[in-house]
Amino acid sequence: MGAEPKKLVEPKELVNLYLDICEGIILKLTFDKSSSDISNQYLFFLSLEQSLNYLADDVFSILNIEDPSFGLKNYLSKWDVLSNEPSIKNIIIKELTHDGFLNDIKTTQTKLNNPIDETIITSNDSLNLKKFILILDNYKRFMFLLRKTIEEC
Repeated sequence: MGAEPKKLVEPKELVNLYLDICEGIILKLTFDKSSSDISNQYLFFLSLEQSLNYLADDVFSILNIEDPSFGLKNYLSKWDVLSNEPSIKNIIIKELTHDGFLNDIKTTQTKLNNPIDETIITSNDSLNLKKFILILDNYKRFMFLLRKTIEEC
């Protein structure tokens, strides 16, 4: 039969690639409700999800956890599985709660998918650059803490 396929890029490099894409997209966001800006907002979250997915894959491979279906799960399900690992449990569970950035991603995506009703007198929390930057900064902090903890263990 054929030769075994080689991995050309490691998950750690893909994490950083998608993170760079997110940072590039943030520079283009204007929140002017144009179709290109809305597309960029969706691309931001798609890139962020891919980065989180590859980070989960990288952590999974380092910790040698037994779960044959891990690669088939979405990024949130992967983080749920990883949250059971004793050495990194506290770091991940904090981000899965209502105060964590993983929850912020879900709620912000919901707002993106369900635009704000401007006929309502009381204002809803709108999407803005500050929210996107906060999510990205919290993700970087999470990634740094997670990698540092894994290296020390």
